This record gives sequence, structure tokens and C-alpha cells, in this order.
Amino acid sequence: MPNGLNAPPLRCNRLPYWQPNTIRHGDCIQALELFRTAEGAKPGSQSFEFLTPGAHKVSTLLPLWTPRVYSAGTCTIAVVMLAGLPPNFLPPGAILKVWPPIDIETLDELRNAAANIVRTCVYIGGGFPKAGWVPKGRLNGSIGVLLYETGSLMDRIVRNERGLYVDGVANQSVEALTRDTMF
Repeated sequence: MPNGLNAPPLRCNRLPYWQPNTIRHGDCIQALELFRTAEGAKPGSQSFEFLTPGAHKVSTLLPLWTPRVYSAGTCTIAVVMLAGLPPNFLPPGAILKVWPPIDIETLDELRNAAANIVRTCVYIGGGFPKAGWVPKGRLNGSIGVLLYETGSLMDRIVRNERGLYVDGVANQSVEALTRDTMF
């Protein structure tokens, strides 16, 4: 959560374009593992500059372009810049404004946020697994950590951007797919 900003807290939802059917807890555990292993060579405590495709760096930090998507079975975890989402598809509770295309955060902070969404929305979930999201980013809270059902409309919207896509299936190797060579 950015310092001094009133960013909304973690929010769970059952919106049909985020979760038309169901999300399985075990799949989300696998998606978290994909997040960890796909970004494993990068120091988790190091700050990175997260950017939308086409944005220009403003710091000396290493860049990571978004979206960064980790999918396993029914569960997808995505790290997106809120500026990259169409306004009518901003997560529930997000402020409708012009979001900056860059922000700074550590991978550890983003992974912890994703794990908290799995624990709060999927595992506990008020009796039924739910999708969810939380804003992150030290500058202005413009990084969204999203969890939604694989194949949902939200999944298709996020995957429509250039980025890093890691899809895993149980008992198969993890394959990182990129649409461009920005990495």
C-alpha cells in the first residue's frame, strides 16, 4: 500500500466477468508457485519499476513490463498496471481516474499480496471461493494484483496486452511465454 494514499484494501468479488464459474484453491496455490518460480532469478526484496507496454522508464531501477500473468487450472494471478485496463473493467472499488503507467514495488510485496488474496478470497471466501484484487505500488498504488478465473472475460482483457504469460498444468513443465522481447 502506498504511503499516505487512501488506496482501497483487498477486495473479494463474484463478478461474472471475473469468475463465471469457480476458482479452485489448489489451482491458486499452483499459480502462486508459478509466480515464485517464473520470477525466481530476480531478487524478491529488490525494488523494480513496473510499466505498461510502451511506457518510458523514469527511474534507474530495473524495469518489469506488465501484465505479468501466472495461470494454473482455474486460477490466474496477474500483476497489471491499472492504467492498462479499460476504465469500465477497473477492479471493483478502484477509483476512476487517469492512472500513471509506472509504479515501484518489490516482487516479495506483490507475491505476499497475491498470497493474501488466495487466503482471504479463495480459501476463506465466506463459504465460496471468490476472485479478488489489491492495489500496490509505492508511488501511487497503481499496480493491481488481481486473481480471477482462467478463461474469464477479465482474463481475456488482461491477456490482450503485451506481457509475460506463465501457464502451468499439474505434472507438466512451466513454460514462460512472451509476446515481445522487452524482457
